[in-house]
Amino acid sequence: MTQAATLALQLDTEQTAKLQALYRHLHAHPELSMQEFATATLIEEQLDGLGIEHFRCGGTGVVGILRNGEGPVVAFRADSDGLPIEEATGLGYASTDTGTLPDGTLRSRSCTVVATTRM
Repeated sequence: MTQAATLALQLDTEQTAKLQALYRHLHAHPELSMQEFATATLIEEQLDGLGIEHFRCGGTGVVGILRNGEGPVVAFRADSDGLPIEEATGLGYASTDTGTLPDGTLRSRSCTVVATTRM
C-alpha cells in the first residue's frame, strides 16, 4: 500500500474520539437479543448522520444500504445484542445494566460493538 493510501485510511483525532465514545456507550448499555430497541435507534441515528439509507427489519434489526449503481452487491452483518453475563473487566465503561432472561432471572449484560465511520 502506498503512503498516500495509508494516510487516506487513517482516522483523524476527532473521528477516533467519536468512535471510541460510541463504542463505550454501546458497551456500557447493551441490550439482550430482540430487546435492542435503543441500540437500533442509535444505529439509525448514526446512519442518518452519514447520509446512509436504512430500514428496520425483524423489530430490532437495522439494514443500511450503500448504493453504487448497477453491479454486484455485498452484504455485511453484525450482531448488536449483549450476552446475559456479568462483566468483570473493571473498565470505566463496563456494563452494569441488567436484563431479564426468558425465565425471569435478572442478569448483567455485556456486549461488543462494530462501528463504521466516514473515511
